Amino acid sequence: MFAPHRLAAALAALSVLLAGALPVQAQSAAPRLNKSQRTLLEAVVAAVDRVAAGAPEAPRVEATWLSHVLRASDGSHYVALRAEVPEVPAPTAPATIYVRLALRRVGGETLLAPPRSAVMDWLQGLRGDPLPMRAMKSMSVPQGEIPVGGAAMLAGSQAIVAANDASNALRLQDMERERARRDREAREKQRRADLESRANSPVSSLHAFEDFDVKSVLGPAARGLLIERGITTGPGDYDVYIGWAEPGSAKAPAVRVITRRLSLPAANRSEFALSDVVLADAVRTLESPYPVDQQGAHPYAIGALETTPARDTRFRVDEPLSVVVQVINPSGGPAGKPDVDVAFRVSREVAGRPQLVGSLPVQHHSAATLPVDFDVASGHPLFAALQMPLTTFARGRYTIEVIATDRLGGRQTSRTATFEITGTPASLLREAPTPGQAFRRDSVLAPATLHAISRALAPPAPSEPLARALAAVESGRFSDLLRVDTTVAAERPVAQALLGLGLYGLGDSARSVASQLTQAASLGAPSAPVLLMLGATYALGGDDKAAVTAWNQAREGGIDDDVVATLLIDAYMRQGDVARAAAMATAALDSQPGNAAARRALAATYIATRRPGDALRVLDAAPAGAAGPEHDFLVMHALFAGAVAGDAAMTAPAARERFAALAQRYVQAEGRHAELVGEWLAVTASAGR
Repeated sequence: MFAPHRLAAALAALSVLLAGALPVQAQSAAPRLNKSQRTLLEAVVAAVDRVAAGAPEAPRVEATWLSHVLRASDGSHYVALRAEVPEVPAPTAPATIYVRLALRRVGGETLLAPPRSAVMDWLQGLRGDPLPMRAMKSMSVPQGEIPVGGAAMLAGSQAIVAANDASNALRLQDMERERARRDREAREKQRRADLESRANSPVSSLHAFEDFDVKSVLGPAARGLLIERGITTGPGDYDVYIGWAEPGSAKAPAVRVITRRLSLPAANRSEFALSDVVLADAVRTLESPYPVDQQGAHPYAIGALETTPARDTRFRVDEPLSVVVQVINPSGGPAGKPDVDVAFRVSREVAGRPQLVGSLPVQHHSAATLPVDFDVASGHPLFAALQMPLTTFARGRYTIEVIATDRLGGRQTSRTATFEITGTPASLLREAPTPGQAFRRDSVLAPATLHAISRALAPPAPSEPLARALAAVESGRFSDLLRVDTTVAAERPVAQALLGLGLYGLGDSARSVASQLTQAASLGAPSAPVLLMLGATYALGGDDKAAVTAWNQAREGGIDDDVVATLLIDAYMRQGDVARAAAMATAALDSQPGNAAARRALAATYIATRRPGDALRVLDAAPAGAAGPEHDFLVMHALFAGAVAGDAAMTAPAARERFAALAQRYVQAEGRHAELVGEWLAVTASAGR
């Protein structure tokens, strides 16, 4: 768990502010196509028609889609689409691609008849403009700039022009410009009304959006073909169709079509809001924005900013996470500048509930930070972005909340996005428990250790109350040790030691337990078991040096090595004395070949010193029947460590199969480290594919 201030220090915040409009298409003259291009485009449009009609032979293929809804500067929705088509190779030559957005419903009514394709009508010579529904360019000419056809038109072939004629010409041009301006405003007003509420507008006989490109360069995805397109439209329920084909000599070109449904709410031009939160692999600045004819193929390029959206919401700890979000409809001051604060909060899901990990420094977007020519009234979009490394994050599921505050309008809004952080093979290996882990209270409460303590404390002929107390030690009933009603004076030191053990087992503080045990030692209780328990209180308090001394004295006093060896090995490892830990494990195993704990301890020291092959050799030499959950975990640990290190013996098919079989059995049995082993299994299975 990381403190919020440490998280904030680890994240590099970045503001990206753009003075350009979102990439909407500009109307232009009808494109010139040669015969083969027209034929191929007609085949693609016809294939989309068949898919839309549900024809059984339609060339529809499946795809994995990703979409983000932003807001164009004219108030309409701008939707960035990204599709991965598995098992379909990328064309080797520029392809013909066709995009259609077909309206399915208007308000609460389903369309009775499908709209027509303006592109197909154009191909058949029935109209002069193939893309009438494509959005117009939304950037306006700045005020004060002389429009084309202004005063320069007064210069003619005649050298002298009468003053009154010049004045009349100027007035006429002013009238023409004013009339043209009113016409443009009326058309734009109607178009915005259509975009904001199609339910109150007559249904067009044409599709809501169409676009095509006869020279589209489609690139490869991780496991197939990648297609990216941008569309601009108003609210409604739509079907998106994207068809494409590669030019060739075949009479019937191979056309493929992908589809998805899209539902867009009404675009409120006054509501302060945030767009979809884009989780990205990277954000970069372009030297210059893409030309208009290339913007449709780069939907995540917004002005001079290009985002590479993440293909899913799973990120490895060695990857950075970029976040991009658009602030919609901020209030503008007299100079057109907003005053917006954007904050980011990161939470992790713990036991089904969000737990705050940290907050980032607030980003301020105002006249002091925005470009001089930024103007809300002109439709300039406002974006905020950040990039953060994930190396210090624990594995798990996270939520990032973006909170925007409009200081001028007194409004606030927020959006969230969830993502998951997964481990890399190396980071997952580091999560494995090894000798040297923090001392646990239950390390001396194992049945074998409690039996050794009971046997070492027992006098030759204990009284009945003391015998019952010693039996309680064997069964772990620690509350029975808090009051031992013995009347034999010689047994009182043992009763005092049992009180200390009872308090330890019930979770009392290390200092309180040590006080009771020290008193027992001063009364004459057997030293070896008391020193064994005192060593545990020292280790619990973080004093491994004192713990090692006490446990070695307990060995010298008669406590068996198989009880103390693993405690000492862990303590030596915590002190960084790997050589002594390994030597002790070796000695314990040499003297007691059947000591399973010593065998596991020696194997663990080999794993800790990056000798997984030696660890596996020691574990495989265990007597028959020695295997168990702890033994199996160390075998898997060694195999996984060797695979991460690239050991050929550990990556061989036989080793991989052995690991998979052990891991599946361990996970199904819900072993103590089942979650971690499951992650190991997933990583190795993915590497195998």
